[in-house]
Amino acid sequence: MTYNPLHLLPLPPQSIDPKPVPTTIEFDSFSDTLWLGTSSGTVTALCTPLSLTRNVQFPAHGARSNLPSANGFMGGALLGMGMGMNMGVKEIRITDRDVWTLAEGGIGGRMRGGRAKWTVSDPTRSLRTMTPNPTNSHEVLAGGNGQMILANTSRGEIVRRIESNEASIVKMAPSSSNRAVLSASLSGQINLLDPRTAYKSLNTIIPVQAHTGGLSGADVQGNLVCTWGWTHMQGHPMPDPLVKIYDIRTLRPLPPISFPAGPAFALLHPTDPSKLVISSQQGMLQSVDMSGGSAASTFQQLDVNSYVTSMALSPRGDYLAFGDADGHLHLWTQYDTGETAQLDENGQMVLPTFNGYEGIKPEWPDQADTLPPIVWEETTPLNLIGMPYYSEALLSNFPPDLYATEFSPFYNPPLPVPTTVLNSMKMVDFVGYATTPKELKGKRYVIPSRPGAGKNVNNTTNGHSLSGRRDSEPRFRSEKDKKNKQSKKPNRRNSTDDRDEAEEGDGEIPKYYRKVEIKYSKFGIEDFDFEYYNRTTYSGLETDILNSYTNALLQAIHYILPIRKVATAHICVDCKKEHCLLCEAGFLFRMLEDAKGRNCQASNFSRAFSATPQASALGLMDDNDKSTAPYGSLIQNFNRWLLSTFSNESIVEGDTFNVRTKSIGDLSLDKEKNTVSAIDQVLGLQIKTTNTCRSCGFVSARDTTLHAVDLIHPKKTTVPVKFDDLLRSSIFRENTTKAVCSNCKSFTPLDSKRSFSPDLQNPLPPILSVNTMMNSSELYEHWKTDKSSDRFLQPIVTLEGNDTEKSEYEVKSLVVQIQEDENTPAHLVSFVKVPGEENEPTNETGMATESNWIMFNDFLVRQVTEDEVFTFPGQWKVPSVIILQRIDTDSLLDLSGLPKSIDPSVLLKDVSIAWNRRNALIKHTVFTPSELPTPGTLVAIDAEFVALQQEEMEFRSDGTKNILRPSHMSLARVSVLRGQGEKEGVPFIDDYIHTSETVVDYLTEFSGIKAGDLDPNNSPHTLVPLKVAYKKLRLLVDLGCIFIGHGLAKDFRTINIFIPSEQVMDTVHIFTIPGRQRKLSLKFLAWYLLKKDIQTNSHDSIEDSKFALLLYKLYREYVERDDDGDEFRALMDNVFNEGHKLGFKPPAERPASPSSNPTAFPPLRAQNTSASTFSPSANTNAITTNTNTTSTSTPNTPRQPRSRKSSNKNTHNSNGNNNNSNSTSNQSSWSGNNEEQGGNGNGNGSSNGNAGRGRGRGRGKAQGQGQGPSQTQSRSQRSTP
Repeated sequence: MTYNPLHLLPLPPQSIDPKPVPTTIEFDSFSDTLWLGTSSGTVTALCTPLSLTRNVQFPAHGARSNLPSANGFMGGALLGMGMGMNMGVKEIRITDRDVWTLAEGGIGGRMRGGRAKWTVSDPTRSLRTMTPNPTNSHEVLAGGNGQMILANTSRGEIVRRIESNEASIVKMAPSSSNRAVLSASLSGQINLLDPRTAYKSLNTIIPVQAHTGGLSGADVQGNLVCTWGWTHMQGHPMPDPLVKIYDIRTLRPLPPISFPAGPAFALLHPTDPSKLVISSQQGMLQSVDMSGGSAASTFQQLDVNSYVTSMALSPRGDYLAFGDADGHLHLWTQYDTGETAQLDENGQMVLPTFNGYEGIKPEWPDQADTLPPIVWEETTPLNLIGMPYYSEALLSNFPPDLYATEFSPFYNPPLPVPTTVLNSMKMVDFVGYATTPKELKGKRYVIPSRPGAGKNVNNTTNGHSLSGRRDSEPRFRSEKDKKNKQSKKPNRRNSTDDRDEAEEGDGEIPKYYRKVEIKYSKFGIEDFDFEYYNRTTYSGLETDILNSYTNALLQAIHYILPIRKVATAHICVDCKKEHCLLCEAGFLFRMLEDAKGRNCQASNFSRAFSATPQASALGLMDDNDKSTAPYGSLIQNFNRWLLSTFSNESIVEGDTFNVRTKSIGDLSLDKEKNTVSAIDQVLGLQIKTTNTCRSCGFVSARDTTLHAVDLIHPKKTTVPVKFDDLLRSSIFRENTTKAVCSNCKSFTPLDSKRSFSPDLQNPLPPILSVNTMMNSSELYEHWKTDKSSDRFLQPIVTLEGNDTEKSEYEVKSLVVQIQEDENTPAHLVSFVKVPGEENEPTNETGMATESNWIMFNDFLVRQVTEDEVFTFPGQWKVPSVIILQRIDTDSLLDLSGLPKSIDPSVLLKDVSIAWNRRNALIKHTVFTPSELPTPGTLVAIDAEFVALQQEEMEFRSDGTKNILRPSHMSLARVSVLRGQGEKEGVPFIDDYIHTSETVVDYLTEFSGIKAGDLDPNNSPHTLVPLKVAYKKLRLLVDLGCIFIGHGLAKDFRTINIFIPSEQVMDTVHIFTIPGRQRKLSLKFLAWYLLKKDIQTNSHDSIEDSKFALLLYKLYREYVERDDDGDEFRALMDNVFNEGHKLGFKPPAERPASPSSNPTAFPPLRAQNTSASTFSPSANTNAITTNTNTTSTSTPNTPRQPRSRKSSNKNTHNSNGNNNNSNSTSNQSSWSGNNEEQGGNGNGNGSSNGNAGRGRGRGRGKAQGQGQGPSQTQSRSQRSTP
């Protein structure tokens, strides 16, 4: 085993280390790459043994060159050359995904391309070695001087610090045989550490003292470990001439290898454990074959002028790399490199890769495009030639005013700085400062343009601009409202002609086919104007979620009535599967039904889809939204897998729905001991496949269920092919394959034939799902057509079953791929034929005169013609999935027996999956059967969320920022309170939501959720899966409950549920002034109106929902007392005036409220049908209602806020409060005496002299008039709340 020189590569100097030295070398087992760590703290990847081309270079985390020193400068720059070796990279480990680097100050993980993924810093101790945790692939153990550290590579943090029995560890490596970690210490001892006992020594293994004078290094391969170090002779240390070898399983010593020159490196062969390579510090190399005895050893002298600093063997042992102290990297190989070297046809040397196979290909930057050649003609513009650098002024640099006047459309220079500013300006550090003159006050940051500048008023024809551009519509609602307010013109979005003009593209592809993207303003995604893209009553799906390519197929399936009915009925049964796609599809279909044109998103479906291991294994995940991969093939694979998954999930505990009519179901589907799922009854093809052996004639048969038909296109033929015939031949498939016959056991041709099961009387299902399998441009020629009569796919398809029985199918939906060219990202669009409206105009044949086809391009929805659906003008529009429905579906299926409502018992059960739930933390009481809600029942709701993905944002050079993707939030807690009845204000739902995904931020300050609250093993709260909590909310919506809360739009959006506006009472929209963008916080409203301090430490969903309920009750008091809304408008004016003074936040220095604890609030009593009043009680700090009549538990049906005068105007009851009571009351019930706040009372008696009835307008003085003595307060007597 000899090695020949191949490469000598000098390392380039670095700014912090003029002469870097290779400190560690590692061959990549997964790629043709050699990784090199240097004394300057850099890591370099060198590719291919023939060239050693540098691929990527990055600094290692924890090297002293990257650690700041105490004085703020880089420590590596101050250490000098003498400390170069201490700054270097100590160890490199390569995994199948990452590159781990270790330096003295920490560990880091990067992708092969160099992007940092995680870092762990520990500059207090010098790290020397690291090893992956053999029991957890996401953890790495590092050691050096003192404690060992255990770091998590997913989160980039130190999990644990482990005390070590040895002061310094030289080498650590995993042991696959006993799942332990080998530890070789500086003292010369070798030990095995057990991860299961906090890395204590294995009880069955006794540590071994390998070298008495200390250990220099160790190498591990398989079950062997070799060590080298120091020994003592006559009391003096000297290099140990023996390389010790041990069996790592028991630390049993094996015969050592003698190396008189003194070993500095010893490397076990990666593939042959009997071979060993030993090198001295001066470059004496010995290759040892322990199976052949001493005669099998060979000696070589390495070409080094100084000493060897590092050494490594390739994964197959055919390459040897080492570095020397002169800053050179040497690469030697076992293959011939001289005249006998193997050459290719071009005369180039042929060498295998470092890792021995193709492996992972290194990533290379894109090559810069070469500049096109300039063809010099008379009309060639001079600006095609780059301008060189000149130190003097050019002749062409004449003043701009000679060619660009102030009225020029091409030039608008900035206005000069006024003389008054220049005269008073003072220069400080090259920056001028001046006070604003009086004539410029009020005009700061405003630069008026000159008349006519930037406008070409003459470049028009017939009043239209020649550029063809028009004023684009606002992208956000806030901009739209601002534009309409400024122009005082009606919204142009209501004009269909204007919309069509905007959507007409300049090229071949219509504009509405192009990929649509959501833009984000400072107000969030809720500000995006989705209505501009959809003016129909059919809801689109948003794209800002993972795997949004499934939107098109979900829309296509949603409008297939039998599948939608089965899915929505499935959510009514007790399905135990946490990530059930059929349940999530049913919830999504219900949301699309209720939304009626409002945009929705399939976030919960995407979450369940991403959590399915089979989907990831089949490659159905789409991680790159900019990918140019063909989505047509991906959606067909997803369609095939999704329908099969629906079929399995529709059987719950061995039972399923029977949707076939009795006459057909009794004959074909309801067989004994054979449960056919409801999805199979709708779209399953019962197929019988027979295989006939040509050798022995043996016939084998098997029955299968086909959920999607893959079209098999014929080979090149001159005969025109019809879609009907192609579909039949794809179902009744006949082919020949070679396989092993189960009868004669010979490898012989088998004739395979597929047909319908003979037991079925009517084998063609009501629904057919077809994958077009369009994977080449030649196949597209069958589809391409310009005339409707020659279309390959017709609206009606005829299919023959058994015994020449024909059935007609109607095309109900299509999914097509849109891709302008192969270099642009593709996306999917679906076409759906929706049911026609009643009294729809028809022609003489009874066909509808208007098209019922709707196109769904994610959230862009519009009506299209039938010709446009079935016409494929070019390869930018390729069909992928076609869903057909039999004309006689009504006679085959009976959907009337499917359940339509969720079992109300889910609200009566207290379910929790937490193992350690503490009864003291249970704050809710579930409903009793008598408390089940009825239409109009009030409930208060609030939710808390955690972040699963941080917000992606780009910052521009001008300081502005643009949100690329919002943060991905997940429901973490939902609380629902009773809004009426005896237990008003008592929660009946307080569920924490279990999530199996990684939480990047618990948002504890805003959510109150802490680490461990969502973990079943650690959570002390009521913990449920997301589907359980969602089903409760879905049931409350179906029962007609009215939800009260603050900022519910965003909560419902994140929960992914749609609630009709008539069932929502949002105090954000109630307590506001129309036309103002400012939305008041719940904390400010509670402090100003209710005199309560909330959210003092963190948010609590029960507290927030309770105070939202109190605010709504306060609003109802004003509405019932004053139908005109004058009081409420005056109150809201006071709220906003005070809010402007305080920044819409409660002041920091304020007296404490009477009770900041929300539990001090007793439940609000039910409102009466008579005009009830709002009277705070002085003794209980609560808000109660006193009326003259007997109160009942059934409240009035809440009225929506009026949008003209008082409806949307939000009342604030801090200053000028109107308290109305028919009994003697103490007016000092809020916080202090009401006399100090300008409040007025109405009573039949007198108390504290202010029992008269009056009204306080604004913050002025109040008037008292009534039966008792009245008292008014002046401005000077009121106190700020």
